[in-house]
Amino acid sequence: MSDGPHRSLPMGRRWKKLAECVDNASFSAAEVRERRDSAILGEFSREIPNRLMSSLREVLSISDQGVLIAPSGGEIEYLRPQANGTPVGNLLLDCLVETVNSGQTGEGALIAAFSEAGNEILNRQLRGMAEHYQREGRAKRATHFQSRLGAIHDIRSMEGLARRIVQGGSATVVRAPTRYTGLDDGVRL
Repeated sequence: MSDGPHRSLPMGRRWKKLAECVDNASFSAAEVRERRDSAILGEFSREIPNRLMSSLREVLSISDQGVLIAPSGGEIEYLRPQANGTPVGNLLLDCLVETVNSGQTGEGALIAAFSEAGNEILNRQLRGMAEHYQREGRAKRATHFQSRLGAIHDIRSMEGLARRIVQGGSATVVRAPTRYTGLDDGVRL
């Protein structure tokens, strides 16, 4: 999905928090990934209506009985109005059409589509963050920021995140990232 023209997504509150964590070396890679998951889940939660999730599950025949008939890309395209014109909803449908056309079916196809869409959203946001730090920050700080971005890109954990969304039945935040409020429970040094 990355070969098309890249369109910058607005940097919301969760993405700003992620950028702050990436910039701050006292946050561990696990804590940074936790913020990443929160930001991606926030995008899906805000832009993937529950009605679309239900329809996708129905078209893909995701149930206890398994997959009976594999859907076509056209059947998935038919659901596009349910995305309400949202960029993330349309991206997910594009990824799902591609996944189904490659022969995947059922829950596996939906997990692969969410994983691909999540990676695309992440890549777009990370490019924007890196450009911002390159433009606004000192060279040393921008280099530090760029090196820490590698900790965010873990395809296995993206698939795990996609699995959580699909098995949960909706694109809702499963668990908010750890929030430190006192001196005793601050970030580790």
